[in-house]
Amino acid sequence: MPSLKQHQKRRTEFLAGLKRPVLLMAGGNKPRNYPDNPFPYRPDSSFLFFFGEAEADAAAFFDPQSGQVQLFLPARSPEGALWYGDVPSLADMQARLGVDAVDSNDELPGKIAALAKGREVDALAVADPKATALAAEISGQNLNFDSGAGQGRAELVLSIAALRSSKDPEELDEMRRTAVITKEAHLEAMGHTRAGILEQELAGRVDGCFARHGCVPAYNTILSVRGEVLHNHEHHNELHAGDIVLLDGGAEASSGYCSDVTRCWPVSGKFEGEAAEIYDIVLNSELAAIEQVKAGVRYGELHRTACMIVAEGLAEMGILRGKAEDLVETGAHALFFPHGVGHQIGLDVHDMEAFGDQVHYPQNRSRSSQFGTKFLRTDTDLRAGMTFTIEPGIYFVPAILNEAGFREQFKDQVNWDHAEKFLRANDGRGFGGIRIEDDVLATEDGYEVLTAAIPKGRQEVEDLVGRALS
Repeated sequence: MPSLKQHQKRRTEFLAGLKRPVLLMAGGNKPRNYPDNPFPYRPDSSFLFFFGEAEADAAAFFDPQSGQVQLFLPARSPEGALWYGDVPSLADMQARLGVDAVDSNDELPGKIAALAKGREVDALAVADPKATALAAEISGQNLNFDSGAGQGRAELVLSIAALRSSKDPEELDEMRRTAVITKEAHLEAMGHTRAGILEQELAGRVDGCFARHGCVPAYNTILSVRGEVLHNHEHHNELHAGDIVLLDGGAEASSGYCSDVTRCWPVSGKFEGEAAEIYDIVLNSELAAIEQVKAGVRYGELHRTACMIVAEGLAEMGILRGKAEDLVETGAHALFFPHGVGHQIGLDVHDMEAFGDQVHYPQNRSRSSQFGTKFLRTDTDLRAGMTFTIEPGIYFVPAILNEAGFREQFKDQVNWDHAEKFLRANDGRGFGGIRIEDDVLATEDGYEVLTAAIPKGRQEVEDLVGRALS
C-alpha cells in the first residue's frame, strides 16, 4: 500500500497545478438487487490515487488558493455502528489520511459553495451515477462517466492523468505483489485442468486464490475454451481433450493496484499440430513487441511489430497469402488478430480508459478506421514508469471469417479453405483462440516484465497441465 507520505505528495503536486478548486467524489454503494444488498464497494480510482482508501459517499475539496484539502465523510451514528460496527471518528480520519479538515457529507452543496466563495469548481465524473449527478449539480458542469469528453474539464482530466500515468516505486511494489498472487492462481488452474470438468471449476480456483490472499478479481475472470470470444465471462463449457483453455485473470489488492495476465494451455497437456505453430507465433509476437519497449517509443509501434509477426507466421502456415507488410497494410491480419496489442494498467485494469482518447491518443493522434486496429486502446509515447499490457492473439471467430464483406475484400490474401478448417476443429466446436499477455514497465533504456515469473514457454506450460492431479 502506498504510504501516507506518498499520498500527501500527490495531493501537493495536484494542488500546485490547479487554477480553480476541484471536487472529487469517491462514489457510493451500488445495489445488486435491493438497496441494502450492494455490490462490494470500490471507490473511484482517482480518489483512491490521492487518499489510498475511501468510504462510500466520500468527497474531497482541493483548494489551490488556500493550499488545503478537506474531506467530507458520512456522519457517524449509533445506528450505523449497529449494522456495520464502530468506525473511526471524523477527527481520527483527519489524522489517518493527513488532510487539513474533515466534515460530514450532509448538505454538501452548501458546504462546497461556502468554501468556493464564488469561484468556479471543477469536478470529475465517476462510475456511480448518483455521485456524478451531485458533482454536476455542485459544479454546474455537464458530467458523463460514459463519455471520455464528459469526464470533466480537459485541464482537470489531463492533470490527473499526468500524475497517474507514471508509477512510483510504491505503486510498482503493489503491482509486483499482485503479480505473485496472479501467478499462483494461473498455476493452480493449469495444475487442476483435466477433460470432463466444467470451466467453472477452474474459474472458481482462480477467484478463490485471489480471495485467500485478500484480493479480488481485477475484472471478471475470463476462463474459457471459447477463447475466440475476447471478453468471455461464461464458465459453463465442458473441457475436452482437443480444447485450449484461455485464462485472462488478475488479482486486485485492497490498494486498488492490479495485474492482468493471459495464458493458454491444452486440456490434453500437449499442443498438437497447427495449435503448436499458432501458440509459437503468438508468443514470438509478444516477445518481439516487449523487446522494443523503452521510454520514447510510440505504443502504436509495439502494436505494429506484433501484427507483423502474426501476419508473417500465418502466411508461413498458409492461412494468409502475401508479404507481412502488405497484409498489415490492408488489415488482412486483423481478421485473426482483431484487437489492439494492449492498454495501460495500474489502479484500473484498463488504466484511465474512462478518460478517453484525450489521454490515450495525445498530440492530435487519432484512431485507425481499419477493422481490428481501431480497437487499439492507446497510442501514446512511452515514458519511464508507465505500465501497460502486451497481449497479441490469434483467434478463429466464425462471425468474422464467415462475413461476406471480408471474404470479398480479402479473397486474394486469405486462404479461406484453410481458415475454415479451424472453425470445424474439435468436432465442430472450433479451434477457439490463443492470447498471451504480460504486464510491462517502461524504463529509460528498456523494460521490466512485472509478470515474467508466470510460465509461458510452450514446453513449460505443457508440463504444468494436470500436475496437481498426478
